Amino acid sequence: MVRMNGLSHKQKPIRLLIIVALALIITVPIVLPHQAAAQTGGYYDKSFAWDYNGKHWTWNLSIPVDLYNAYKSVPVSTRTQNGPAGYGFLTTTYDYYIKTLAQKLNDTTTQLGYNSFDQTSFVLAFVQSLPYTSDKVTTGYDEYPRFPIETLVNDGGDCEDTAILFASLTLSMGYGTVYINPPNHYAVGILGNDLQGTYWTYPTGSNNTYYYCETTGDSFTIGQLPDEFKGQNAYIYSIDESTQFVPNVMFLPTPEPSPTDSTVTYPTPTSAIQPAPTESTSPTITEPSVQPVLPLSFNLITDNPLLFIIIAFAIVVSIALAVWSVRKPKRLQVTTPAALVPIIPQVQTPSLEGNKFCIYCGSSNKTYAAFCEKCGKQIA
Repeated sequence: MVRMNGLSHKQKPIRLLIIVALALIITVPIVLPHQAAAQTGGYYDKSFAWDYNGKHWTWNLSIPVDLYNAYKSVPVSTRTQNGPAGYGFLTTTYDYYIKTLAQKLNDTTTQLGYNSFDQTSFVLAFVQSLPYTSDKVTTGYDEYPRFPIETLVNDGGDCEDTAILFASLTLSMGYGTVYINPPNHYAVGILGNDLQGTYWTYPTGSNNTYYYCETTGDSFTIGQLPDEFKGQNAYIYSIDESTQFVPNVMFLPTPEPSPTDSTVTYPTPTSAIQPAPTESTSPTITEPSVQPVLPLSFNLITDNPLLFIIIAFAIVVSIALAVWSVRKPKRLQVTTPAALVPIIPQVQTPSLEGNKFCIYCGSSNKTYAAFCEKCGKQIA
């Protein structure tokens, strides 16, 4: 059988793949969340919730997209060029947004009457509430240390990410802070006096005691060392704030958090936290006093005209292909008839066996003959 003019079996899957690809072009930009780096302008609306001192806290923040993109653009090779000892590069105490965030945390805990121990514990609980995420899963890199703004926008990170965020906030609030690096882990040390728990003396031989702060997991208190690190040595790294990356980004501050002015001064707590009192002061408010966040606007036509044109074109082509495939008349299949074989009738030669013989002339006749074919006399 020979197929004429119609689509072959090999062409059918190709047409199907084209239709599926066009459908994906249409649906993927709509279904998938927009990647942060692809947006410009506006704000990321983020919501955080955590528990401390018997109260449940919620906090909404608006984080500038352009600020996030500036940090996101820093190559991973630059972030990791000095290893864990060089994470002062990512500790952004000069960042205007981190400073205002630290100020808001400071104001909230001050209104609650918290002492230095409860104040830093409150910040630690906030950071611990961020989910733990693997660098390999979220970025594809084995090691991808994030800037604090990235950790907030990305809804968490791994141990060094939350440690960098906690260090940036506590340093901005005026506390003595170092990084503590147990085997395959990263944490923070807070300068303290006469606290309970695990601490390191740094520099060696000094009177400065830095108490361990675990920034991953819930409910770890200051000085509480996870069991897997007990008896293990750890590296202590001072934080050189002069080496930090400062993005060249100008943006208008959002209503939340809201500083009093652009040159806000920070109340300086003592450089070392003190033990918590036996009876902590009961809080008078249950959440930070914040203004409503700005809505994140996204107009497909005005913000991404090229994407809109591509989607519109894909829709038109998909509809045309669908209509064409439905309305196209089916091709007739023409087959070549099989060659005719002539039928030749078979002529049978009569057998001589059983013939009748004429008794008069001796001629042979057919068995059914009644008269001799030669002499005509009756032979039956």
